[in-house]
Amino acid sequence: MGESTDADRPGTTSPVRTGAVVTSTFEELAPALPNEMADLRRKLTRWLGELPLDPESTHDITLATYEALANAAAHAYPDGHGWARLQAARTGDAVTVTVTDTGCGIPATRPRQAGRRTSGGRGLALIDKVTDQSDVETSGDGTTVRMTWRPAALRDENPS
Repeated sequence: MGESTDADRPGTTSPVRTGAVVTSTFEELAPALPNEMADLRRKLTRWLGELPLDPESTHDITLATYEALANAAAHAYPDGHGWARLQAARTGDAVTVTVTDTGCGIPATRPRQAGRRTSGGRGLALIDKVTDQSDVETSGDGTTVRMTWRPAALRDENPS
């Protein structure tokens, strides 16, 4: 049997060098359930481990991504189960992670429900703090959280 390569694993592609830009991608779709979101986080962490990232950048990317995934599991589908899509790409010196759901969206004001254990809405603030750029698009048709980092370890020492 031949060796398994990154391209053989579901959800990932091997790095491709186009000129001076390296591109590597990851994509998974999973039920928006807490245990499934934890599994997506583990898969993303393995993918990140293949990139030349410093531990702090890996931690920030994993933390922010898990917050976005946890939000999808906890809030997107109050009347039943739905799906969350995790996409990640390294393009040149940037890593972009996108978490998408097709749930109910984020209300402008989210009331706290008695007896419900929540983080109190600090997840998006945390995402904003640990990313170089984050954008949230939300409507009654779902939410997309796009996060971008430019870790020093990915910057080309000799740009052409």
